[in-house]
Amino acid sequence: MDSRSRAATPPFAATIAGLLTQGARDEPDRTVLVADGHTVTVGELAHHARAIAADLVARGILPGDPVVTMLGNGANHCALFLGIALSGALWVPLNPEARGPSLAHALATTNPVLAFATRDAVARLREAGLNPCVPVVESDGWALQQRAPTGGITLPDIAPDDVRAILFTSGTTGPPKGVMVTERMLMASAAGTARACDCTDGDVLLMWEPLHHIGGSQVLVMALVHDVRLVVVERFSASRLWDQVREHAVSKLHYLGGILEILLKSPPTPGDRDHPVRLAFGGGCRIEVWRAFQLRFGIPIREVYGMTEASSFTTVNVNGQFGSVGTPVPWFEVDLLDEKGNAVPDGTPGEFTVASGWSELFTPGYLNAPDATARLKRDGRLHTGDLGRRDGDGNYYFIGRVTDSLRRRGENISAWEVEAALAANPAIAETAVVGVPAEIGEHDILCFVTMRDGHAFDPSALARWARDHMPRHHVPRYWKEVSDFPRTPSLRIRKDALDRSFDGASDTDPPR
Repeated sequence: MDSRSRAATPPFAATIAGLLTQGARDEPDRTVLVADGHTVTVGELAHHARAIAADLVARGILPGDPVVTMLGNGANHCALFLGIALSGALWVPLNPEARGPSLAHALATTNPVLAFATRDAVARLREAGLNPCVPVVESDGWALQQRAPTGGITLPDIAPDDVRAILFTSGTTGPPKGVMVTERMLMASAAGTARACDCTDGDVLLMWEPLHHIGGSQVLVMALVHDVRLVVVERFSASRLWDQVREHAVSKLHYLGGILEILLKSPPTPGDRDHPVRLAFGGGCRIEVWRAFQLRFGIPIREVYGMTEASSFTTVNVNGQFGSVGTPVPWFEVDLLDEKGNAVPDGTPGEFTVASGWSELFTPGYLNAPDATARLKRDGRLHTGDLGRRDGDGNYYFIGRVTDSLRRRGENISAWEVEAALAANPAIAETAVVGVPAEIGEHDILCFVTMRDGHAFDPSALARWARDHMPRHHVPRYWKEVSDFPRTPSLRIRKDALDRSFDGASDTDPPR
C-alpha cells in the first residue's frame, strides 16, 4: 500500500524516556555497553541518565534549552545523551576536535546554555565565541561519573515529536547545517539500523562511529530496543579492528565512506577470514571494493542509502542485489526526478526524492536556516541532492551528489563515475576527483590519488591506464598524489579541504 494512503497515526511512537523506564524494569541486568574494559547494564545506564536529567533540571535547564556535548565516545557520553533527553533539553553533540569557524558557526546557530567538554575543548569553545556566561562542565566521554542523587525533581513529559537533537551535517561543501532530529526520528533510525544489520538477539556491534553523528546515536537507541551489546571504542582503527572484533565476538560491522578501502589496504594474512562477523552494513561501498572485500574477508555486504534529514535510512539492500543500495524501507517511497521535477524512466539518472504518509519521519528543518529548509522540503517531498538510478526490478543504485558533477567536452560527468572506474586500477588505493577551470570550455578533471604499497606515483602511467579503460571525457588531465585524505567524522573524503590549485599537479594532456 502506498504510504501516502496509510492511517494517520505515525509509527515509532516510543521515546527515550519510555525505553529507559521499560529497560530498567524488565532487563536491568542486561549488559548494553562495553567501554574502556568495563561493562554497563541497562539498569546502570538508566540510573545515570536519570541522575544527569535531575542535575540538569536542578541547574534550571528547561525543555528545549540547547546543551552542548563536546566529548569522545564512551559510556559517560552515552549517559549524557540519554540524560539530556530525559530532561527535555536539546542535545547538541559537536566534534570534540572542532575549532575555529566551523565551531563558531555551530555555537552561533544553537546558542547553548550549558556545555560538557573535554579539557582540551574548553578553551576552543571560549575562543570560538561561546557566551562567557555559559557554564562549561569539564568531562570526558569514557567512565560513568558518579553524580549526587537529586531528590524532589520532576522530569518533564516527553512527546515523540519533540525535537531532541541538533546534528550538524558533515557536508563536504559549505558550512554544516544543524538538522533538527525528533525522538520519533531517532526511533525510526534505530529501526532502520536493525533492518540494515539484520538485528538478532545476542548481536554484538562495534560502536566506532562518533555520537555527534547519527550513526552513533541510532545504534545506542537500537541497543535499548533490542537485545544487543555495543562495544564502544574511541574511533575506528584499521590496525586494531580485527583484534577488537575477535576479542569481543563482534557479529555485525558497520562501515561508511572509505572504511572498507582502508581495511583492504592492509597486506593479506592467513587469518583474514578468522573472525565472527556475519554481516557488514553501511553506505559508500563501490562495486569493486564490494567484490574484493567479500572475497578476501568472507563477509557479506549490505549497502544502504539515506540521510539524517530522513531518519537516516531510506533504502536497504535486503535482497542481495550486487552493487545496489536496495529498496525503500516500508515507511518511505522513493522517486527519481529530473531537473524539471519529472520522474525519470528506469536506468536514467535522477535525484533521489523521498515521500511518506508520515511527515513526522522527516526533519522539521535546519535550525535557523529557513532558506536551506525550503530547498530541502518541496512539494511534499524531501529533495536529497543525491543522484541515483533504478533498475527494472525496483533496485536503486547510488551515483553521487548532484553538486559533485562537472561538465567536460559537452558531457555531464559524475565524479563518482570517474572515481569508481579508477578504483579498478590495481596501483590505486583511493581517489577523489574534482572539476577545475579549463582553458577552453567548461571543466578539466583534477584527480587526487593515494597509491597502494609498492606502487610509485606515476602520472603518465595512470593516464595511460585511464585512456585504456575509461571513456575519453572521463580521463583526468591533472593528477596529484596525497599521503592521505581529509575526512569527515564518518570518514568520507572532504573535497572542500582539497587544494584545487595546480601547484604540484602533473598535467598529462598539455596543449600541443
